[in-house]
Amino acid sequence: MSDNVIQTSFNSGEWSPSLYAQVNLKQYHSGAALLRNWFVDTRGGATTRPGTRYVATCKSNSIVRPIPFQASFTVSYLLEFGDGYVRFFNNAAPVLEAAKTITAITQANPGVITSTAHGYSNGDWVFITGVVGMTQLNNNTYIVAGATANTFTLTDLFGNAVNTTGFGVYVSGGTAQRVYTITSPYAASELAQIEFTQNINTLILCHPNHPPFILTLISATNWTLAAITFGSTISPPTPNSTTTLAAGTVNYGYKVTSIDNNGQESAPSAPTLINNAQDLRTVAGSNSITWTSVVGAVSYNVYKAEPSYAGSIVAGAMYGFIGNLTGVAFVDSNINPDFTQGLPVVLNPFAGAGVSGITITAVGSMGGNSNVPVVTLSGGGGSGATAQATVNCISGTIDTAGGNYTIGDIIFLPAGVAIQVTGTAFTGVSSFIIINRGSVNTGSSTPANAVNQVSTTGSGSGFRANLVWGLATLVIVNAGTGYATPPTVSFSSSISGASAITFLGAASSGNPTVPGFHNQRLVFAGPVSSPQQFNFSQPGAYFNYNITFPTQGDNAIQGNLVSGQLNTIQSLTSQPQGLIAFSDKQAWLINGGSAGTAVSAVQIVANPQTYSGSSGIQPIVVYDNILYVQSKQSTVRNLVFNFYTSVYTGTDISILSNHLFYGFSLNQWAWAEEPFKLVWAVRNDGQLLCLTFLKDIDIIGWTHSDTQGLFKGIATITESTTSIGNVDAIYHVVQRTVQGQIVNYIERFVELTYPSDYKSSWQVDAGIGYNSTAAVTFSGAQHLGGQVVTGLADGVVINFTMPLSGTFVFGGGGTPGLTAIASASIVTVGLSFLPQLGTLPLDLGEPTVQGKRKKVSAITVRVRNALGLTAGRNIDSGQVPMQDLVLGNVGTMSNQIVTGLVTGDARTIVDPQWDVFGQYYIQQPNPYPASILGVIPEIEVGDTGK
Repeated sequence: MSDNVIQTSFNSGEWSPSLYAQVNLKQYHSGAALLRNWFVDTRGGATTRPGTRYVATCKSNSIVRPIPFQASFTVSYLLEFGDGYVRFFNNAAPVLEAAKTITAITQANPGVITSTAHGYSNGDWVFITGVVGMTQLNNNTYIVAGATANTFTLTDLFGNAVNTTGFGVYVSGGTAQRVYTITSPYAASELAQIEFTQNINTLILCHPNHPPFILTLISATNWTLAAITFGSTISPPTPNSTTTLAAGTVNYGYKVTSIDNNGQESAPSAPTLINNAQDLRTVAGSNSITWTSVVGAVSYNVYKAEPSYAGSIVAGAMYGFIGNLTGVAFVDSNINPDFTQGLPVVLNPFAGAGVSGITITAVGSMGGNSNVPVVTLSGGGGSGATAQATVNCISGTIDTAGGNYTIGDIIFLPAGVAIQVTGTAFTGVSSFIIINRGSVNTGSSTPANAVNQVSTTGSGSGFRANLVWGLATLVIVNAGTGYATPPTVSFSSSISGASAITFLGAASSGNPTVPGFHNQRLVFAGPVSSPQQFNFSQPGAYFNYNITFPTQGDNAIQGNLVSGQLNTIQSLTSQPQGLIAFSDKQAWLINGGSAGTAVSAVQIVANPQTYSGSSGIQPIVVYDNILYVQSKQSTVRNLVFNFYTSVYTGTDISILSNHLFYGFSLNQWAWAEEPFKLVWAVRNDGQLLCLTFLKDIDIIGWTHSDTQGLFKGIATITESTTSIGNVDAIYHVVQRTVQGQIVNYIERFVELTYPSDYKSSWQVDAGIGYNSTAAVTFSGAQHLGGQVVTGLADGVVINFTMPLSGTFVFGGGGTPGLTAIASASIVTVGLSFLPQLGTLPLDLGEPTVQGKRKKVSAITVRVRNALGLTAGRNIDSGQVPMQDLVLGNVGTMSNQIVTGLVTGDARTIVDPQWDVFGQYYIQQPNPYPASILGVIPEIEVGDTGK
């Protein structure tokens, strides 16, 4: 007599054979020995994986990397990164440019298409539709060849010239649309190392061989990809100053910076000086600072030095903030500078080898009415360094002695120059010393000689002097980058005899390899030569890595992970407790000192959390868990914050299915929350692993899938569907061999919905579908040309070889294999795949039946939306159709004729042989779906005392 036992779920997934003796584990009773092309269904049981819809052929047959771009909940794109290019997909279709009208097509080999001023070049990919008459061209993508101003021919995607001699005669209409494509700096061999992070309509891309790039969405057919410009994109202004104060002994200095539309501040300007004036702090008056507007500036910051009684404000003096304005004129009527907000120190932490300093070695000389010299920095192998000069008075001679002067009088001259009389003759000046050399800034010119006295502390008048000017300061405006040796300094011809030398800053640490966002800062980490380094931008100014002196909390930040051995930062994940930096040795939590505290330039700590290193695959955040692949790529772990210990901890969530990982590595993965809570991972051998992760109810189950080809890439984006609403659409790059060529296809998992019952099934890969009025001829399957395909035509299983043209015909005289069907209104055609489910060695609990012979004489399978399953003791032979799941049969369990997808119990008698393990297998050889909610074998146990 047989007994019935039930397995109620497959929540622990496909078990490793090395664990078959672990019947003591509770997960054993919800596991399976084989789940090929199934996934663990959070709704219950196991479900055959979705088939894929063919979306497009990739431009490159080499390595292709799919990257998701989720600008908002409703705006999403899939990006196809290939060898030097990027293409874009939206709602399972390539983004196409504006349509060009077709006016004629010849019947020739190759056929010639006329489209006036089409603008296409040879090698462009175009999609053709709407042609009347020569309909064989419709709904296919081709490559342009033989292009002239108004005509072009076509090749198919396998390089074959399109011969239209056997096509219908062109009647009218039709359009061609180019597949929108932009150039990229990344070669095919570099694509795997791209790391990225997104901020609404921009995607930040990092790679060790390239500076960081930013991809910006402007419109569907307008994307830009450019290297990031760090720091302000604009120059500082050139300020001048005037005062209402009378002559005195106090000297003032001001500097101005420009602010661009990203909130980034330029380098400071050269100083503008007001010398020998009254003290603004005790006398009513105003100093006015003006400048010409800077292109691209949205506002300006003004800084002021502490007033000096000991001559002009010296180079290197501290300046404090006194105001921000959108205009080009600022009035200081005794504003106290805030020295806690000092001048920006312009830094580009990823450039290195820039000019850090410049020293004057000879001041040179220039006369009156001469332009302040333009400074040029050249040579040294780098680029981008610029500097500005100021000049001051270095000597002077008497032109007119004047009269009524006494020794000790101070005479004020233009541009802030002040002299003190040291000798007189007949009350005129016979000798003097310069006590204030004044200043003239870049963009201005020295006063024309001879200069007249502006004022004096005595009663003299009529003095005139001829002044000689020389270099006073040289200020680095832009440090530039990439210099191997210090660049040479040269000056415009307005000055003679001047010279200076430059000094370089530290060499670059290399390109950052990992980007992320945290606390409104853009974080770059893991530069090539300093893999433990991380750099935070200023808050809200993502490309500004400037600091100030003294340090402010909102300065940019540079730090390093400090540990006993080198930690190469692999990825960054922002969490409420701080920024998780995954390295190849440990995971680190970076914050302001406690969980949830924001980082700042004056308070930042990095503490290790777990000592399991991470690979370069970007972690996946699943609710409060972070899933990551360990650095050796053979284990998947989770990381979750423990509120009791305030430390991130985790476990190995791949241990039960370790056979799916041992000896393999994961290349890419993606999280699809809706509708099934699945992680899909591409393995290095081209198989696709699936993890169902719903930790709240202890569902952690792995399965694996394959296809007629190799899975090479995966990405998910949120899309809206008409059948089930918003879902996480799963896109693949699949490498297939078609017509003897290796090709890459973009394919998308379909939704598991069946509005027309079993006729709506889509259990094929790289498929195309039709759902409309009954038709005979179907096109658009060029990508399956020459392949043996399967599918459904109004629910009837069809198998045939796809013609090379991609067009197939039902009815008499149609495509071989389809002649028995007159027409069809719902058609799905694609490549077959085989779902297989095998149970673990049977266990009944205590006392154990392990090691005893067992006989399974029948199997009852509780199913949902199922048809066409087979069952048997062996996977390779002995499989028999489950009669309760065959159309037209009377169900043995339901006593009803099977007319569609079955939800209920299906019983099948299997070969009743004795064996030790008591295993059995269920397969889906037909392109129908199935969900197995539970299995109920009828068993007898032998080796039992009677």
